[in-house]
Amino acid sequence: MTEKMKSVVYTLPLIAGACWGCCGVFVRALDDAGFDNITIIFSRVFIVVILLGLTNLIRDRSLFYLELRHIPLVVLIGMSGQFFFNICYNIAVLKLSLSLATILLCTAPVYVIVFGAVLFKEKITPLRVICMAAVLAGCVLLSGVVESGGIKWSLFGLAMGVGTAICNAVATIATNEASYVRKLHPLTVQFYAALFALIPMLPFTDYSAVGGFISQNPMTQIPYLMAYALIASLTPNLLFNISFKFIDSGIVSILASGAEPTSALIFGMLMYSEIPSVPGIIGTILVIGAIIVLTRSSSSK
Repeated sequence: MTEKMKSVVYTLPLIAGACWGCCGVFVRALDDAGFDNITIIFSRVFIVVILLGLTNLIRDRSLFYLELRHIPLVVLIGMSGQFFFNICYNIAVLKLSLSLATILLCTAPVYVIVFGAVLFKEKITPLRVICMAAVLAGCVLLSGVVESGGIKWSLFGLAMGVGTAICNAVATIATNEASYVRKLHPLTVQFYAALFALIPMLPFTDYSAVGGFISQNPMTQIPYLMAYALIASLTPNLLFNISFKFIDSGIVSILASGAEPTSALIFGMLMYSEIPSVPGIIGTILVIGAIIVLTRSSSSK
């Protein structure tokens, strides 16, 4: 790649992380509008399936082709990265501060290392243990346990925040396998991942809530849902998927992990007056610093 191309490619995971970091704003607004958890997820995944389907139809119909042996992998990406991930994350952003929910999500590289040790017999070095301890300490500081007030938190919210990290780790491993190893096209992967994630939502979606929300003012509500799908799902998922084709997965994780909590912190302060305390700031530095060391160490090896 030329230097100009490198500068562009390295912005992809940064943009993806920034998009994921602000999706909590949409979740809270739709929750206030009467959407339940499944309906919130459905409202964005349904639009993603339609947009990607139309894109593949117009661009190249061969993008709909998926070999049978690739179906389990794409199902795993959809279920872990879009269905279960979104359920956990939506609950987390409602029960926790935006910055805390996002920081917990950014502990996903820790679980990637654990899964690597269990599944692929990779060694857990002392450096990794120290970094994992720093991540846990940072999350404790962010949770508000050691202080009164400051950051919104609950035990259930913390559990859901951890769930988002685990789902993200599984989806990251599977997406890297699909993009880098099996060379599947990002549009194919994301279309079927969204489709497989959408199917289990169909019986549980509150369609009357969606209809009522749109009927209030279709000229503003439909674009709002479109923006939610584009910003919180379609754009970051595609950029993250494409990144694996050009950049080492460790670097992708570093860039996305750094951009995501930063944007969540900014949106939390601007829109909800969630001002982090000194322990919260220290916790943020600990978590992001540990993740950078972990991913750099894994990438270099």
